[in-house]
Amino acid sequence: MAKVTGEGSIIQLEKDKPKSKCRKWQLRVPIGLDPRTGKYKARTRRLHDVSYTQAKKALRDFVKEIEDDAVRKRAGTTFKECADDFMRRRRASGEFSNNTNETYERFFKAASRHIGYADVTQIIRATLEKMYSDMRSGDTLSGKPASGTYLNQIHKTIRLLFDDLMKDGILVKNPCNEMDTPRRDTPPRRALKPESIRELIAELDFEEEADIAYFLAVSTGMRRGEICGLSWRDVDLENKVISIRHSYDCFNSLKEPKTQAGIRRLPMPDFVCSALKAHKDAQRRSIEKYAAEHGKKLEQTNDTPVVLSSTMGRLNPNVLESWWIRDRIRFDLDDWCLHELRHSYLSTLALKGVHPKIMQELAGHASSSITMEIYTHVNMDVKRQAANVVEDLFPQPEESEPTALNVVDITPRIIPGGRQFGIVGSLREKADRGSKSTREQAAERFVPDSYQAASQ
Repeated sequence: MAKVTGEGSIIQLEKDKPKSKCRKWQLRVPIGLDPRTGKYKARTRRLHDVSYTQAKKALRDFVKEIEDDAVRKRAGTTFKECADDFMRRRRASGEFSNNTNETYERFFKAASRHIGYADVTQIIRATLEKMYSDMRSGDTLSGKPASGTYLNQIHKTIRLLFDDLMKDGILVKNPCNEMDTPRRDTPPRRALKPESIRELIAELDFEEEADIAYFLAVSTGMRRGEICGLSWRDVDLENKVISIRHSYDCFNSLKEPKTQAGIRRLPMPDFVCSALKAHKDAQRRSIEKYAAEHGKKLEQTNDTPVVLSSTMGRLNPNVLESWWIRDRIRFDLDDWCLHELRHSYLSTLALKGVHPKIMQELAGHASSSITMEIYTHVNMDVKRQAANVVEDLFPQPEESEPTALNVVDITPRIIPGGRQFGIVGSLREKADRGSKSTREQAAERFVPDSYQAASQ
């Protein structure tokens, strides 16, 4: 909170006029020593068309405003103004990636369409609920109904902003905490079966840049940014090891992976090593041909990307995604996304019984929760298939014709002594029915062949 260190002063701006005739003033309020420059700081404000008496009242109001920290609302108090300031400070900190900042700005833009000019102090749970309802109905930037997953991400981003405003004392409470977070509805990732993976690999041409990228995704589980960030110095064909050291983002930045777990070494099976050798030879010829056609001096080096763009540069991950959308029809995977190739690799590891800790290290997961989710799901499917094996041991229930219901005689019977009551059936009849039922069940009881053989 800004702390006023003096009463403030009024500076006359029209020097050629007496104080009684001056109508332009500057208010100046000291707020303490700047720890960086060692100079005293002050807040100022200009006034026009006011008398000295009015300027003194304005000074008192200005001091109170600073003490109440109303000025700390920076550029303003609307949702959009606060979101813009929040993102400006995030970018200036340098602690967040361009991808993350870009995503946050996109979510703030979507929300500002509905509440951009609302005072942040007046936004309540009902305000957010109405916004989400309108977005579900198609009132979005794209004109398409928003999914639950999209709203979930927007909600979490807004919560970060409101938490920040609470730290600054602008908000007393966070309205996001007073409502349920929109539920994610993204369909679960699919995984190709081992035989489908073999069919896909059989259709790939390892000399093509796009096809080797798909191959790396399904055979090593590399992410698309990791594939685009891979250079030949990271591929040890002699010792059959791939070193994941970098990731390439859509802003054309080559950087280290987000987490330390992303930096890892992947052992290469022989068929992966052979595919990369074939691709490296073909790529060298392509570079020489491109250089000759365009009159450029190019050659394949250790810094050359394993997957090249059409201009012999490093491939943007968004371009790789567009390549997959273009080519997936060829593999009869019309609605499959590129990331599901990586998911297929991890599911295959789980299917083959690879330990979850090893899976986590190969995948580069920072947390074991994602690994365990995949492992548990796949192994439950395997267990279910195993459990279904014994189904054939048991007889299937035969369809039988519905039996007629016994009509119970409820005619009152006269008992000596004048009493009468209804009788459902005699004890003998009940006993007969019970013994008959028991015999029928015994006759139909299933006896395994092994037991029958033992008795014989």
